[in-house]
Amino acid sequence: MRLKNVLIVVKDIEKSCKFYHDLFGLDVVVNNDGNMILTEGLVLQDETI
Repeated sequence: MRLKNVLIVVKDIEKSCKFYHDLFGLDVVVNNDGNMILTEGLVLQDETI
């Protein structure tokens, strides 16, 4: 079995995106309202979704 994606529910999606970019160098691949897919398969979801 292989892990493909990890979804993390966050309070502030913009702040979280910056955190993962600064820490791991991940970039935004897809930005939908309340959901962001970053490189390496990390998915951020706004807690209001």
